[in-house]
Amino acid sequence: MRYIDLDEVEIDLPGNRQAQVDAAWVYVDRKMDESEAKVRAEGAKKNWSAAEITEKVNRARISARKAAISAKNNLWSDLSDLLAEQSSGKCWYCESKELRSDNPIDHFRPKGKVVECSEHPGYWWLAFEWSNYRYSCTYCNSRRVEAESAGGKHDHFPLFTPPDWNKSETDNNAEKPMLLDPTKANDCKLLTFNQNGEACPNESDSTSDNYKRVKKSIELYHLNHKNTTRARKQIHQEIRQLVASTNELLDAGLDPRSLAIETNIKNLLRKIRATCKSTQFNTAARLYLSQFDSHQWVKDILDLR
Repeated sequence: MRYIDLDEVEIDLPGNRQAQVDAAWVYVDRKMDESEAKVRAEGAKKNWSAAEITEKVNRARISARKAAISAKNNLWSDLSDLLAEQSSGKCWYCESKELRSDNPIDHFRPKGKVVECSEHPGYWWLAFEWSNYRYSCTYCNSRRVEAESAGGKHDHFPLFTPPDWNKSETDNNAEKPMLLDPTKANDCKLLTFNQNGEACPNESDSTSDNYKRVKKSIELYHLNHKNTTRARKQIHQEIRQLVASTNELLDAGLDPRSLAIETNIKNLLRKIRATCKSTQFNTAARLYLSQFDSHQWVKDILDLR
């Protein structure tokens, strides 16, 4: 997981973004009002009681709101390229380039419902809020039901409670999300990777909130999917071999500016640099390389930005 600075996203938002959002909410409100009018007309014709009308109106407005928000999904899908630029096209959660999705945008606070809170209507009021969007691959975002590949964030949003979830736009609870957020720098530091390519907590106290957050994030973001873990393990292997090769060349008295050594260093830089478009899992690669920082030349690489 790599830190994403939302200030950088905001700078590049389209100039007409707010106008588009305002127009979308006008559309949503209109569809809800139309739905209510239709129910009331039917209720008058069928002599429904006031309680029946109120119940049916509430259900109709909620249904109309969901449909209208979905109809305006371009307000998040149109930002996918902009969000992708922040991570060189890699998933914000796992740093994979295997997005496998035409609409790789996750609503961090889910817009339609919250699995962990059955009475929650979803954070519908954040549906068009760009700062709630996360660029995500299918494995991290989609619900998975197969036993061998359980995971996927989907509509999950677990909290440490109390306080409770904010269930309306007027609620102001200081929510304590369990899931790690790539837009929070401190969250990204809580996750590390072992030599087997597995994501794991960066601390050992299994009773701490930070430990629990990492474990829940690994589960719901699907961070230890078999293919992902294997790819990280291969990166660790390649880094170990490149470091060993470079040390052998240096010990043999080869000039550090030789083609062989410079090629090794270039390959290591590609693996650890988040801005490199041809590599993935760069945070894991940097952590793996840092295991060899007793060598000054490795320290020098890690210091490069």
